[in-house]
Amino acid sequence: MTDIARPSLLLITCLAISLTMPMGCFGDDFLPESFTNTQFAEYERKLNALLKTRADEEKKFVNQIVMQVKLGKIPSRLVSTSYQWGRTKRPNTNYPFIYFEKVIRIQAKAMKLEKEIPAFDYSIYKSDGQSKSGSKSAANQDATTKRSLFKLRPNNR
Repeated sequence: MTDIARPSLLLITCLAISLTMPMGCFGDDFLPESFTNTQFAEYERKLNALLKTRADEEKKFVNQIVMQVKLGKIPSRLVSTSYQWGRTKRPNTNYPFIYFEKVIRIQAKAMKLEKEIPAFDYSIYKSDGQSKSGSKSAANQDATTKRSLFKLRPNNR
């Protein structure tokens, strides 16, 4: 063989092998649109595990997203790119769901699919001791008042 023929043959062989490989070999690239009901249940379970969903509201949101993919209202690519963004941009987060939910909304809006993304109740993330009704307990109000008394002010240093 000539010097040019050998690399060309290698290149053609590699191209042929890559074209005959199933798409599932490339990690996150798969087509949930063609899944069976059992495969959709597994897809939802894996998505919940990857996003580390904790609250029932988060799991409900993931379920609704999976149903939208199943119905063909949103592309699976939107779900996977939203997840990948959080995975690459916030790799050390303990709660990737928060980023996923925001990013999927932003991407859906850019694709003019924002109406297909289900609503989400952000009140579950209140960390100041407030209940969902917004009232504080007497002990929590007292603790907040004491903390505000001890804040350092520029003239107190």
